[in-house]
Formats: sequence, C-alpha cells, structure tokens
Amino acid sequence: MSGDPRLRRLSEMADMVLQARSAELSRIAAAREALKAQLAALEAPRPAEGLSPAATALVSFDYETWASRRRADLNLLIAARQAEWLQHLDETRRAFGRAQVLQRLQAAERQKRGD
Repeated sequence: MSGDPRLRRLSEMADMVLQARSAELSRIAAAREALKAQLAALEAPRPAEGLSPAATALVSFDYETWASRRRADLNLLIAARQAEWLQHLDETRRAFGRAQVLQRLQAAERQKRGD
C-alpha cells in the first residue's frame, strides 16, 4: 500500500514549491552578483595613452564623474537585490521546513504500516 494519497500529493506540492522558491532565490542571487561585477568593473584602470597630461586629466575627471554616479546607482540596485534575496530566503526556508515535515510524516506513516 502506498499510504495516504492526500499526504503524498501534499508532499509533492511542497517539493514543487521548494524547487520554485529555490530557483527564484538563485535567480535573484545571480542578478545581485552581476551588479556587483559591474561595480567592480568600474574600479579597473582606464588607459589614456598618447594624450597630453591636460587631456588625460580631463578624461580621468569626466570618467570619475560618470563612474561616481554609476556606482551610486549600482549600490542602490545591489541593496534592493539584497533585500529581495533576504525576503525570498525566508520564503525558501519556510518551503524547506514544510517539505521536511511532510517527508517526516510520510516516513512515520510508512514505519507505522511496516513498509
């Protein structure tokens, strides 16, 4: 005998929810890491070969002005992704807990039946 079909279906649904939450958590983490990579790329030195010292200074100033604004924007986006990730982490933990409880209930039921 395969046990209570309602418990089995509920466990299958809990596993599907856990998989969906885990996938969403991974997607958000990947988006956050991509933003961090963009931020790190702004720190790479920019070559200014063949320019006069005055032109090099102007190019550097223009780049740093733009890069500062871009860093601020990226930091805001990273903070938003981090908050979103933390929210989804809580949801994923709850889904994991539900799946674990249902698996234990199924195991207890099997043990009680003597399977």
